[in-house]
Amino acid sequence: MAVLIQRAQLLLQQGRYQDALTTLKQHLSTSANDIDALFLLAICYLEMGKTEEGEQVVNNALSFAPDDDRFLYLKARMALNKNQYNEALQAISEAVAIHPYQADYFGMWSQILLFKKDYPGALQKAQEGLAIDPENLVCLNLRSNALFNLGKKEEAFSNLHEALEHNPENAYTHANLGWKWLEAGDHRKALEHFRESLKLDPNQQWAKSGMVQAMKARYWLYRQFLNYAFFMGRQKAGMQWLIIVGIFIFTQIASKVFFPLYVLLALVALSTWLIAPVSNLFLRLNPYGRYALTPQQIKVSTMVGYLLLTALLSAAAYWITAIPGLLATAICSGVLLLPVSSMYTPESKKNKNIFRIYTVSLAVVGLIGIVFAFITNDYANIFVAVMLIGVFLYQLLANYIISRE
Repeated sequence: MAVLIQRAQLLLQQGRYQDALTTLKQHLSTSANDIDALFLLAICYLEMGKTEEGEQVVNNALSFAPDDDRFLYLKARMALNKNQYNEALQAISEAVAIHPYQADYFGMWSQILLFKKDYPGALQKAQEGLAIDPENLVCLNLRSNALFNLGKKEEAFSNLHEALEHNPENAYTHANLGWKWLEAGDHRKALEHFRESLKLDPNQQWAKSGMVQAMKARYWLYRQFLNYAFFMGRQKAGMQWLIIVGIFIFTQIASKVFFPLYVLLALVALSTWLIAPVSNLFLRLNPYGRYALTPQQIKVSTMVGYLLLTALLSAAAYWITAIPGLLATAICSGVLLLPVSSMYTPESKKNKNIFRIYTVSLAVVGLIGIVFAFITNDYANIFVAVMLIGVFLYQLLANYIISRE
């Protein structure tokens, strides 16, 4: 049976997770409590994105091996994947208490604190890991992330270059450096490192995502959006809400004091939702850019493109004919751009489903409103009004969920 374990380990190293899963299940059919096999099985599920199945394996293993720090480490990883930061911190602190000389555990602790926007704490844990293993790439990368978010950019870049000296062919480090250059405002250097990362690992998703952002950053307007996104990303959820509420209050004051400023602020607010899918439409015209987009990004940009075209053509047709149904079509198509552009934004599958169901519901209500507008010649009928209110509430819900993630 040891042969099956060795084969599973090799398959895991090759990224053949389904084959590794089959091999491990075969072994566990006769040795159900083999702790090493269960550990590999949990990793397999984790790499395949099957968090629930992985949790079952981890909890089962911990029921008869509660002091096995490896499973506590995996428990922390899985909790982090579900944005359960307190549970993740509890698990990794227990793992460290059992095995205090494992640098990767401190790296995980640092990563959790980065997600919680506790940058000083993240820096401290990364440094504790480096005190154990000065060449640990996980801790070196996380230390640079913490330094960058604390405003120590030069030290952060120096830290990443040190990581590359230890391992110049590490795809993750190149991707990390690419994102740092992108946030620092140099999309050309960012592209260089994203290309290098993908050359080393064509499946490096973080680099693929960065490549798309760096290509779009060639446009001045998109660079301003990126600066705003990076700024908001560094803030804790409470501060994000203060900024959003502050902008809303300022917009309401501007609407009464200086209307052109109100229009400008409204356009800026709308652009934060629409600029990503709209820019993806332009990127699809690029002979290389269209290959960098994910199927999901292509799908969203296509829907946004059709809705935008429908809204503009309907508005133009209404201006010529004054048919209320055409105005209702323009309004409903225009406001539906907001939920459609962000319905795949959440990280968790549950929140994605909430966004999609909400968006489809709004589309159905809007379609009914358009039909009623053509029948009754009333573009401001109850269904159109309900859709407008629904889109406003959607923005509040979306801001809350995304800031929580």
